[in-house]
Amino acid sequence: MPRDSSQTAAGAAPRNELMFPSEPIRGRSLMNLKMMLESYLGGDGVGGEVRDLDLAMLMNVPLNRLSQLKRARSSIETVGRDVDTEAGDDESDDDDARSAAVGELEAVPPDAADLPGLRPNQAILVRLLLQHPEWVPMPLRPSPAALFELLQPFMPAPAGKGGFAPLFGRSSVSSYKMLADTDAGTQAAGVPVVRLQLLVVGQYARVFAAALREEAAADTSAPDSVMQTLAARSGWGLLRERDSLTDWMGDDQLLRFEARVAEGFRHWFEDQYLAVLADEARSRDLSLDEALVKGKWANSAPVSDADFATYSRPQKPILGRADSLFSLFRESFGLTSAEAYWVLGLQVKAFYRFRQRPDRRVDAPTAILLRYLFRYPGDIDLFIPPPMAGADILEAIRRERPDLRTSQLGPLFGASRVMSYDFASEGTPCPFFARRLSMVFSACTRAGEPIVEALWDCVEDEVRARGLSLEQFWRDGRWHQ
Repeated sequence: MPRDSSQTAAGAAPRNELMFPSEPIRGRSLMNLKMMLESYLGGDGVGGEVRDLDLAMLMNVPLNRLSQLKRARSSIETVGRDVDTEAGDDESDDDDARSAAVGELEAVPPDAADLPGLRPNQAILVRLLLQHPEWVPMPLRPSPAALFELLQPFMPAPAGKGGFAPLFGRSSVSSYKMLADTDAGTQAAGVPVVRLQLLVVGQYARVFAAALREEAAADTSAPDSVMQTLAARSGWGLLRERDSLTDWMGDDQLLRFEARVAEGFRHWFEDQYLAVLADEARSRDLSLDEALVKGKWANSAPVSDADFATYSRPQKPILGRADSLFSLFRESFGLTSAEAYWVLGLQVKAFYRFRQRPDRRVDAPTAILLRYLFRYPGDIDLFIPPPMAGADILEAIRRERPDLRTSQLGPLFGASRVMSYDFASEGTPCPFFARRLSMVFSACTRAGEPIVEALWDCVEDEVRARGLSLEQFWRDGRWHQ
């Protein structure tokens, strides 16, 4: 029988059912996860809305299947129809295309008996993030006002508020909507713009972190907490703590440090980011000044093959056609469909709307991000951190649990024991079932977080909730009876 996780040893306080569900994780648990993540991501007063796009990325399922997953039962309840849950992939762009064409609201909802089961690897991730929402593999984002304050010293003249939105492919008028107030500003930006803003913040944080690491290493008065925070934080999560991270510096040292950070960021901003904006402007038959001063990025004119051939290679328009950077993005970066949509900040319908107009330019913010990532592909890590290799995970776990057998690695990540050996092989790409958990494991390992203990506890909680024997589970690695 499933253990009642709400009850603990005599005299101990009962466990919180929200954070420690006593029943197997089902699709409805995603709403609790959404609530917990919104509370964490909105902690700075910034709109922390968790969208379906975010949940699909976390669960690593095609966006069009998320509505089914929200109603799904645990795979322990669907065994017989959904046994091979560990080895499945999400290569289902055809499903996404059909969903975009028909429209999810028009589709007939499947009967509960026909819904897929929520996989063990997904159940483990849900449990882990319910207890530790701060471990979610999604970067924190600043408010538009905070980002404007950060960028203003580097913005091309005139550097007023009207020049803010054009830096991200939107009109000057949009700047005032974005900067009006936190929630409205975030909504006015749109998700593709937010992705560009994450890119800029991520690069600023990299420059800040590199300079601070050098400064702290050379100064014995730097507190140990500086290096610890640098290991644990990135992006806006790091930059929002920059005052406390530098309060040990004297006035002159702080001025030199800030000047160094400003110089490093300006180099990236002008030589890389603005250069990409200039090429995107030329691809739209604009000069960079026209694009940034007026913010008139839109160009809906069709581009014929003859017209396309007249543009230089760095400035060719990014169109919706099958051989464009837009269409080749997912395959080129080795992403799942959920990850690709999330990085671009696009819904399925928006993606296929662009694809259905092969001779038209895609939206400016999307084109800018694509142009940048294809030019600097290493920066995809700012959005989707690389999964940790199974061999490295096994080594890290054995430092704390030296008795862990290789055959137990797969079950620990929500798969079967037979999947353990490929997962643990040197040089083998991270398998689909482990992608998201391995990203969390990697980040927590670098930050010194107790991920091995937390992961182990979540696995055993889910095993007990499914009514399975722990002894038999660790022996046979079976998630189903």
